[in-house]
Amino acid sequence: MQPPPPVEPTVPEGDELVAMNELQYLGTHNSYIVGPSLGLLNVLTIGSNLFPDLAGSGLDPAQLNYGHRPLSQQLASGLRTFELDLFADPEGGRFANPLAAQLLNDPYPTGVDQPGTKVLHIQEINYLSTCPTLVACLGELRTFSDANPEHLPIIVNLEMKEDALPAPFDVTPITPFDATQLAVVESEIASVLGDRLITPDQVRGDAADLSTAVTTTGWPSVADARGRFLFFVDNPGAVQDRYLDLHPNLEGALMFTSAGFGAPHAGVLKVNDPGDGTEIRSLVEQGYLVRTRSDADVVNPSVSQRDRALSSGGQVVHSDFPKGEAKFPAGYVVEFPTRVQARCNPVLTTPATCGPAVAVEPAP
Repeated sequence: MQPPPPVEPTVPEGDELVAMNELQYLGTHNSYIVGPSLGLLNVLTIGSNLFPDLAGSGLDPAQLNYGHRPLSQQLASGLRTFELDLFADPEGGRFANPLAAQLLNDPYPTGVDQPGTKVLHIQEINYLSTCPTLVACLGELRTFSDANPEHLPIIVNLEMKEDALPAPFDVTPITPFDATQLAVVESEIASVLGDRLITPDQVRGDAADLSTAVTTTGWPSVADARGRFLFFVDNPGAVQDRYLDLHPNLEGALMFTSAGFGAPHAGVLKVNDPGDGTEIRSLVEQGYLVRTRSDADVVNPSVSQRDRALSSGGQVVHSDFPKGEAKFPAGYVVEFPTRVQARCNPVLTTPATCGPAVAVEPAP
């Protein structure tokens, strides 16, 4: 007879002695996404057969055939990290009439008529979202936080989308995330969660720069990070550079970046492919907060990649196969055997330094 599983603690203990980067958090990739209609998948399948370049441009129907529950339900299931794709919409209504809706009688998006940052995957094609605006998504996070004030820190990466689609889908003009639009994103974050943020200034403290701070002084404790949110810009290159122009060295910034390896502003780093785990392990041991992915293929997710991502110590692990979402292929899931989907970091802690009560939340 199998022994009963150990009883999970319900009261946090020892979390004031463990830094927030000494936990590992599970969450979703494209956390807002609604699966496309069968009609759209059929059209894309025909199109990718006729024009193979379409599949290579991100319009592979097989890789678009998935969706997630609303953020509120993901939070209730224990997930504590998310990814949102953002599009600038300064006039409002820019994404209200997508091609797929016009041509295939697919549902039109709702709640997108007013100016403000929109949340969707691919304009014209894969545009339905469980929370179509950034403010709406943040509102779900706020509602959960208000009801569960002792929750573990919630980490959100924001990918700013600027790329036009290939012809003939390049219908809607795309507004780049310049200084003005980046400031809009910050103002929307501040309007909903401004009193609950973990910012670069707070982590930097009196250190010369952010990189020095995270590799010496370190991150806030889990106890101090409870009830709070950390955002980072999930873009290398031009968008990151514009954000750094707006906030040199991230001074006064509300978001971290996800690039900057070896740069003074480095705090959060993105290594989507865990590889053999060596690079992530080195960065984690230095003190950086690392985001990686446990799977990158919704048709054939890799058990090996999942296991390498988890054992690497990357603190933010995103998946399309979280706890509680039944998807093909059956049997593949990325989860921890606990109510809250977080655990002591396998690289940075031992049972003596981080017990199971560190990563729990009081039961709602």
